Amino acid sequence: MNFKRKAVKTIAAAGLILTMSTGVAFASIGSGTVTADSLRLRSEANTSSSTIVQAPKGSEVTVEEDAGSGWYKVVYGGQTGYMSGEWLTVSLTDGTVIPAAQGTEPEQTRGLITADVLNVRSGPGTTYDKVATLKAGAVVDIVSDPGNGWYQIASGYVSSEYVTLVGADYEGSSSLGASAVALAQSLLGKRYVSGAAGPNSFDCSGFTYYIYKQLGHPIARGSSSQYYNSGYFVSTSAMQPGDLIFFFDRRFDSSGGTLPTTHVGMYAGNGQFIHASTTSYRVQYDSIYGYYAPYIVGAKRIG
Repeated sequence: MNFKRKAVKTIAAAGLILTMSTGVAFASIGSGTVTADSLRLRSEANTSSSTIVQAPKGSEVTVEEDAGSGWYKVVYGGQTGYMSGEWLTVSLTDGTVIPAAQGTEPEQTRGLITADVLNVRSGPGTTYDKVATLKAGAVVDIVSDPGNGWYQIASGYVSSEYVTLVGADYEGSSSLGASAVALAQSLLGKRYVSGAAGPNSFDCSGFTYYIYKQLGHPIARGSSSQYYNSGYFVSTSAMQPGDLIFFFDRRFDSSGGTLPTTHVGMYAGNGQFIHASTTSYRVQYDSIYGYYAPYIVGAKRIG
């Protein structure tokens, strides 16, 4: 008997309903905990589908259903997608715990450097000798994770605070847009503060300005200045991850209509963008559809 599937179907049949902060109701069969260093939330229940976002180790998700073949449909950070049960421990509402199939084996094996300059040291700590440096946007192979705030790489050790884990097939700095989105994801949850441009708080244009500056592609400061002076225009129907997406809402226009934009964010793919939100006062994901759709005025690509 497939106890796991039977238990899942039984709980799902109970019709337990939860409501997210967005006000959208959905059925839940339990919760899950990520056991990998970083686990991908994918658009479909397979490894060839696109990545929506990556959840770090210890992240909690809401499990909606067993999607079969070792996959679960889950909600993480307001985003719905699929996670592999290989690195997800699932706790059903009846108390049943389904351990991760691969225990704590990490899925991700590479890291994107997010600091301007990151020291590589001979050991896992700042008291060890500096043996090399890495610049923002560099991608390194993670040899091991000692679990003390440092990653071991081929040339030594780097602080995990300035490394965003990415997939083994990540192309790195050859794809500027992908690097920008990976860096943006590492800043999710940071506070919105008017006039701030990082590293711990941002306004909308300060967020995009900081990211591209870190990656060695400085852009203008201010959403309208970025609209006028940075990158080149692309159709909003052909946006790629990393493109800047601009909005104009006259309710927030203090220029009297002389400036083209009132807000800017970064397109992340799959109809989502990341921005320093002026309504929830934090860096977060939102959809380009629904509320934001009528206010889109253009998109630009950097690089």
